[in-house]
Amino acid sequence: MMRKILIFILLLGGLGRSLPAQVMPEADILASPVYWGIARSGGALKDLPDQVWINPSLIPESFAFSLSANLALMPADIRVSQLTGRYKVQKHVFSGGINHENYGDFERLDSEGYSDGDFNAGRTQYFSAWSYRLSSKLQVGASFRYLTENIASSRENFSVFTYGLTIIPVADKTRMSVAYTDYPEPMEDEIRASLSHPLLYLPLTMNLDYRYRGEHDIENLTLGGYFQSGSPLEFLAGLDFRRRGLQSNSLGQDYIAGLALGGRYRYDKVTLQLSFFSYGGLGTISTFGVNYYHGS
Repeated sequence: MMRKILIFILLLGGLGRSLPAQVMPEADILASPVYWGIARSGGALKDLPDQVWINPSLIPESFAFSLSANLALMPADIRVSQLTGRYKVQKHVFSGGINHENYGDFERLDSEGYSDGDFNAGRTQYFSAWSYRLSSKLQVGASFRYLTENIASSRENFSVFTYGLTIIPVADKTRMSVAYTDYPEPMEDEIRASLSHPLLYLPLTMNLDYRYRGEHDIENLTLGGYFQSGSPLEFLAGLDFRRRGLQSNSLGQDYIAGLALGGRYRYDKVTLQLSFFSYGGLGTISTFGVNYYHGS
């Protein structure tokens, strides 16, 4: 069990400052059902408020403010909770949030290898962002995250900056976004290029993300779909190519690693969200969320 917990924490990217850059596969650990429901894609989808954590230049078309609360239940009893708020002032949007990852309790051993109680490990991110609509076809944004990692009495703090750009070349349909995230050493900086486009004969918006962190690979791709039928019920689906090669020696389960499915139900100004993301034989991430969204 302990081995499984440590493997999963490494996959998530937790405790990253104490790891070499080449084993830092993840950057953002979000509790958002949308984030996991489209397989960590969605870097160019505007109508999903939590996506501002990915690219701060994403601005929904019509809203005054929004507030979302999310919870992710992960394998190995890891819990991630998140709260995000956004407020619009003319062409400016200001966002703030907090994300806490609780990796659970671990057995503490003394110098002779005997049990000496338990200790807790986790990570907290404090988030703020500014987004600005330059025109109907161009948006920019910047975000700041302050992260604190704790293992027992040990503390590690560092800051992360993200800069975003969104271009809308065709009548608010096709959207192209780029986000550059500046990490402290030894972690690699990340460039996320995203493209979204609604299909002509289906109420489906497709989104493709490519995340570059020092090496080009097909596994950098994530593909997501956002199905809006005009009814209160909406659906999400996606595939994370990075997880397709996951091997945990669980026959059959590894072949569905990276697949995601989710749903959103709108009732007046409130949206309920649910999603599932497969880590193959390591287990499934289940996320739940509620969002209050007030139009302008």
